[in-house]
Amino acid sequence: MQKKFLVKIPYIITKSTIKVLTIIIALVLFVVMAVFIYCLRMHKIDDLASIGLAKAYAAFASANQQAGIAILDEVIAKYPKASAAYQAKLSRADVLTELKAYDEALNILKEIQNGAEPEPLKPLAAVRIIYVYDAKKDIFNTITASEEFINKYPDHFLVRDIYLNLAEYYLASGSKENALKIFNEILISFPATQEAEKAQRRINEIK
Repeated sequence: MQKKFLVKIPYIITKSTIKVLTIIIALVLFVVMAVFIYCLRMHKIDDLASIGLAKAYAAFASANQQAGIAILDEVIAKYPKASAAYQAKLSRADVLTELKAYDEALNILKEIQNGAEPEPLKPLAAVRIIYVYDAKKDIFNTITASEEFINKYPDHFLVRDIYLNLAEYYLASGSKENALKIFNEILISFPATQEAEKAQRRINEIK
Protein backbone atom coordinates (compact mmCIF):
# COMPACT_ATOMS: atom_id res chain seq x y z
CA MET A 1 0.00 0.00 0.00
CA GLN A 2 2.80 2.33 0.95
CA LYS A 3 4.68 1.40 -2.22
CA LYS A 4 1.66 2.26 -4.37
CA PHE A 5 1.35 5.64 -2.66
CA LEU A 6 5.04 6.38 -3.17
CA VAL A 7 4.75 5.50 -6.81
CA LYS A 8 1.90 7.99 -7.18
CA ILE A 9 3.83 10.94 -5.64
CA PRO A 10 5.86 11.86 -8.77
CA TYR A 11 2.67 11.82 -10.79
CA ILE A 12 0.89 14.06 -8.25
CA ILE A 13 3.81 16.52 -8.21
CA THR A 14 4.00 16.57 -12.00
CA LYS A 15 0.27 17.14 -12.33
CA SER A 16 0.36 19.99 -9.78
CA THR A 17 3.36 21.55 -11.50
CA ILE A 18 1.58 21.47 -14.84
CA LYS A 19 -1.44 23.17 -13.30
CA VAL A 20 0.75 25.89 -11.75
CA LEU A 21 2.64 26.42 -15.00
CA THR A 22 -0.62 26.60 -16.93
CA ILE A 23 -1.92 29.27 -14.55
CA ILE A 24 1.35 31.25 -14.77
CA ILE A 25 1.39 31.09 -18.58
CA ALA A 26 -2.24 32.19 -18.68
CA LEU A 27 -1.46 35.13 -16.41
CA VAL A 28 1.57 36.12 -18.48
CA LEU A 29 -0.47 35.99 -21.67
CA PHE A 30 -3.20 38.03 -20.03
CA VAL A 31 -0.70 40.70 -18.94
CA VAL A 32 0.94 40.77 -22.39
CA MET A 33 -2.43 41.15 -24.07
CA ALA A 34 -3.48 43.84 -21.62
CA VAL A 35 -0.27 45.80 -22.27
CA PHE A 36 -0.67 45.33 -26.03
CA ILE A 37 -4.28 46.56 -25.96
CA TYR A 38 -3.28 49.50 -23.73
CA CYS A 39 -0.48 50.48 -26.13
CA LEU A 40 -2.83 50.25 -29.09
CA ARG A 41 -5.38 52.36 -27.25
CA MET A 42 -2.79 54.98 -26.28
CA HIS A 43 -1.48 55.06 -29.84
CA LYS A 44 -5.02 55.58 -31.10
CA ILE A 45 -5.58 58.34 -28.52
CA ASP A 46 -2.37 60.09 -29.62
CA ASP A 47 -3.45 59.84 -33.26
CA LEU A 48 -6.91 61.25 -32.53
CA ALA A 49 -5.44 64.07 -30.44
CA SER A 50 -2.96 64.91 -33.21
CA ILE A 51 -5.75 64.98 -35.79
CA GLY A 52 -7.75 67.32 -33.56
CA LEU A 53 -4.74 69.58 -33.10
CA ALA A 54 -4.20 69.74 -36.87
CA LYS A 55 -7.86 70.73 -37.33
CA ALA A 56 -7.44 73.49 -34.74
CA TYR A 57 -4.38 74.87 -36.55
CA ALA A 58 -6.28 74.73 -39.84
CA ALA A 59 -9.10 76.75 -38.27
CA PHE A 60 -6.65 79.37 -37.00
CA ALA A 61 -4.96 79.50 -40.41
CA SER A 62 -8.32 80.26 -42.02
CA ALA A 63 -8.87 83.08 -39.47
CA ASN A 64 -11.62 81.17 -37.67
CA GLN A 65 -10.33 81.76 -34.14
CA GLN A 66 -13.49 80.69 -32.31
CA ALA A 67 -13.54 77.32 -34.07
CA GLY A 68 -9.85 76.88 -33.39
CA ILE A 69 -10.29 77.60 -29.68
CA ALA A 70 -13.24 75.20 -29.48
CA ILE A 71 -11.22 72.38 -31.09
CA LEU A 72 -8.24 73.04 -28.79
CA ASP A 73 -10.53 72.83 -25.77
CA GLU A 74 -12.02 69.58 -27.09
CA VAL A 75 -8.56 68.01 -27.57
CA ILE A 76 -7.51 69.06 -24.07
CA ALA A 77 -10.71 67.71 -22.50
CA LYS A 78 -10.86 64.40 -24.41
CA TYR A 79 -7.18 63.46 -24.44
CA PRO A 80 -5.62 65.11 -21.37
CA LYS A 81 -2.56 62.82 -21.23
CA ALA A 82 -1.71 62.83 -24.93
CA SER A 83 1.33 64.83 -26.01
CA ALA A 84 -0.85 66.63 -28.56
CA ALA A 85 -3.04 67.81 -25.67
CA TYR A 86 -0.05 69.55 -24.10
CA GLN A 87 0.71 71.17 -27.45
CA ALA A 88 -2.93 72.24 -27.58
CA LYS A 89 -2.51 73.78 -24.12
CA LEU A 90 0.51 75.74 -25.37
CA SER A 91 -1.58 77.10 -28.23
CA ARG A 92 -4.45 77.82 -25.84
CA ALA A 93 -2.08 79.81 -23.63
CA ASP A 94 -0.93 81.77 -26.70
CA VAL A 95 -4.53 82.69 -27.49
CA LEU A 96 -5.16 83.75 -23.89
CA THR A 97 -2.01 85.88 -23.93
CA GLU A 98 -3.17 87.54 -27.13
CA LEU A 99 -6.49 88.27 -25.43
CA LYS A 100 -4.55 89.66 -22.41
CA ALA A 101 -5.95 86.96 -20.13
CA TYR A 102 -2.49 86.72 -18.61
CA ASP A 103 -3.28 84.91 -15.36
CA GLU A 104 -5.19 82.15 -17.17
CA ALA A 105 -2.32 81.78 -19.62
CA LEU A 106 0.20 81.55 -16.78
CA ASN A 107 -1.81 78.82 -15.04
CA ILE A 108 -1.76 76.68 -18.17
CA LEU A 109 1.92 77.34 -18.89
CA LYS A 110 3.01 76.49 -15.36
CA GLU A 111 1.06 73.23 -15.55
CA ILE A 112 2.87 72.35 -18.78
CA GLN A 113 6.25 73.36 -17.35
CA ASN A 114 5.72 71.07 -14.36
CA GLY A 115 4.32 67.98 -16.05
CA ALA A 116 4.31 68.09 -19.83
CA GLU A 117 5.11 65.12 -22.06
CA PRO A 118 7.18 65.05 -24.14
CA GLU A 119 9.92 66.82 -22.17
CA PRO A 120 10.87 69.36 -24.91
CA LEU A 121 7.53 71.13 -24.35
CA LYS A 122 8.62 72.27 -20.87
CA PRO A 123 11.19 74.87 -21.98
CA LEU A 124 8.75 76.12 -24.61
CA ALA A 125 6.28 76.76 -21.80
CA ALA A 126 9.02 78.43 -19.74
CA VAL A 127 9.82 80.84 -22.59
CA ARG A 128 6.17 81.78 -22.87
CA ILE A 129 6.01 82.42 -19.12
CA ILE A 130 8.77 85.00 -19.54
CA TYR A 131 6.86 86.60 -22.40
CA VAL A 132 3.60 86.74 -20.44
CA TYR A 133 5.26 88.43 -17.46
CA ASP A 134 6.90 90.87 -19.89
CA ALA A 135 3.50 91.59 -21.48
CA LYS A 136 2.09 92.20 -17.98
CA LYS A 137 4.92 94.72 -17.32
CA ASP A 138 5.86 92.59 -14.32
CA ILE A 139 9.60 93.20 -14.45
CA PHE A 140 10.43 91.36 -11.22
CA ASN A 141 8.81 88.08 -12.31
CA THR A 142 10.14 88.51 -15.84
CA ILE A 143 13.67 88.60 -14.45
CA THR A 144 12.98 85.69 -12.09
CA ALA A 145 11.49 83.54 -14.88
CA SER A 146 14.45 84.36 -17.16
CA GLU A 147 16.96 83.33 -14.49
CA GLU A 148 15.03 80.11 -13.86
CA PHE A 149 15.10 79.30 -17.58
CA ILE A 150 18.88 79.81 -17.74
CA ASN A 151 19.42 77.59 -14.70
CA LYS A 152 17.10 74.81 -15.89
CA TYR A 153 17.92 74.80 -19.60
CA PRO A 154 21.53 76.04 -20.01
CA ASP A 155 21.95 74.12 -23.29
CA HIS A 156 18.64 75.06 -24.88
CA PHE A 157 18.81 76.70 -28.30
CA LEU A 158 16.89 79.74 -26.98
CA VAL A 159 19.14 80.38 -23.99
CA ARG A 160 21.29 83.00 -25.75
CA ASP A 161 18.23 85.12 -26.48
CA ILE A 162 17.10 84.69 -22.88
CA TYR A 163 20.49 85.97 -21.68
CA LEU A 164 20.30 89.03 -23.90
CA ASN A 165 16.73 89.80 -22.87
CA LEU A 166 17.59 89.30 -19.20
CA ALA A 167 20.31 91.95 -19.45
CA GLU A 168 17.80 94.35 -20.99
CA TYR A 169 15.28 93.55 -18.26
CA TYR A 170 17.90 94.41 -15.67
CA LEU A 171 18.53 97.72 -17.42
CA ALA A 172 14.79 98.42 -17.49
CA SER A 173 14.64 97.73 -13.76
CA GLY A 174 17.44 100.23 -13.13
CA SER A 175 20.09 97.61 -12.32
CA LYS A 176 22.91 98.63 -14.64
CA GLU A 177 25.44 96.55 -12.70
CA ASN A 178 23.49 93.31 -13.16
CA ALA A 179 22.91 94.11 -16.82
CA LEU A 180 26.64 94.53 -17.43
CA LYS A 181 27.28 91.29 -15.55
CA ILE A 182 24.92 89.38 -17.84
CA PHE A 183 26.37 90.96 -20.98
CA ASN A 184 29.85 89.91 -19.84
CA GLU A 185 28.59 86.38 -19.14
CA ILE A 186 27.42 86.24 -22.74
CA LEU A 187 30.89 87.23 -23.96
CA ILE A 188 32.43 84.43 -21.88
CA SER A 189 29.83 81.70 -22.47
CA PHE A 190 29.08 82.37 -26.16
CA PRO A 191 32.21 83.85 -27.76
CA ALA A 192 32.29 84.53 -31.50
CA THR A 193 28.50 84.54 -31.80
CA GLN A 194 25.99 87.16 -32.88
CA GLU A 195 24.79 87.35 -29.28
CA ALA A 196 28.33 88.13 -28.14
CA GLU A 197 28.57 90.91 -30.73
CA LYS A 198 25.27 92.38 -29.52
CA ALA A 199 26.39 92.12 -25.90
CA GLN A 200 29.67 93.91 -26.63
CA ARG A 201 27.84 96.64 -28.54
CA ARG A 202 25.46 97.16 -25.60
CA ILE A 203 28.35 97.25 -23.12
CA ASN A 204 30.00 99.99 -25.21
CA GLU A 205 26.73 101.94 -25.38
CA ILE A 206 26.11 101.69 -21.63
CA LYS A 207 29.62 102.77 -20.68
